[in-house]
Amino acid sequence: MGHRSPLKRSALAAILCLVFASVESDADPIADFYNGRTVTIVVGSTPGGTYDFYARTVARHLGRHIPGEPAVIVQNLAGAGSYLAAQRVYSIAAQDGLTIGSIGAALPYQSIFDPQAPALDVKRINWLASLSPYHMFMLVRSDVPVHSVKDLAEHETIQATIAPGQANSLIVAVVNEVFGARIRGVAGHKSMNEAMLALQRGEVNGYPSMPAEALQRAFLKPLQERQIRLILQFGPEPLPDYKDIPWAMGLAQNEDDKLLIELATGFLNTGYVYMMGPGVPKERVNAMRKSIMAALNDPVLLADASKQTLNIAPIDGEKIAEMLARAYALPPDVIKRMQRVFAASSK
Repeated sequence: MGHRSPLKRSALAAILCLVFASVESDADPIADFYNGRTVTIVVGSTPGGTYDFYARTVARHLGRHIPGEPAVIVQNLAGAGSYLAAQRVYSIAAQDGLTIGSIGAALPYQSIFDPQAPALDVKRINWLASLSPYHMFMLVRSDVPVHSVKDLAEHETIQATIAPGQANSLIVAVVNEVFGARIRGVAGHKSMNEAMLALQRGEVNGYPSMPAEALQRAFLKPLQERQIRLILQFGPEPLPDYKDIPWAMGLAQNEDDKLLIELATGFLNTGYVYMMGPGVPKERVNAMRKSIMAALNDPVLLADASKQTLNIAPIDGEKIAEMLARAYALPPDVIKRMQRVFAASSK
């Protein structure tokens, strides 16, 4: 009476196999890995700057888009133009998918500019996404007798920079090269905020690379009160809201100068890039790429960013890799000229 027939036993075994197969197929190794863990975004700049604002905004929303919904935190590691942060992610941190780098936009191009730059093979980096391309302004204090690019060639200006070879120093060198400007960069300011304090105190005449988001968020009042004056804008295209400010690319007089500006400011096209190290398993890289792009299209994140005057216009990681590959494939004479200009920016 308690024995099942062979037919019933076979049917029960088949059902159990289907159940176990269903459970196994529902298992998500990515979710299993990230569940209960913490993802760290290593930011290559000091707290309170644009990169930091972006990273903390992403951190507040990214976790719920990653399978397993891990915690996401931000760690600042400023230094060497964000090279320290990149190196942490590239070769020091475990290559397990728990460490993301938010690095300076110009850093992936540095091997083009400087053959002696510390090794960071951009072709091996796993590019996750860019939060947005961005635009920058060169500005001066309003009491400086500079109202145009032509004036930059007629009057020496002293402009605050962060460190030799960084984006702001590079912008100074390119503007001097292409437009005959007489800008003298003074390095040693730890951040944009410190550079702007030096400008307000009268220690320098200007700042060469103010991000448009930072201008809108923190320095709109000095602009409206005419304490500072915008001289040039740099970026993928002129900003419609600032069409009266000359666009550097539009002022270039020949193809060689256009190529130089394109290369020097290519980092504005790739923008606020996020990376993982080269040894992270591909399935975790792909999962994080999808998760970041999902977060960057999340209306809740977009509303949060908008409140902080942070622009979100995401670019996927594969597109970032393509843009960098094109930059590295530019003609040798363009790269040689770029290296000479970069050397001038590093003095």
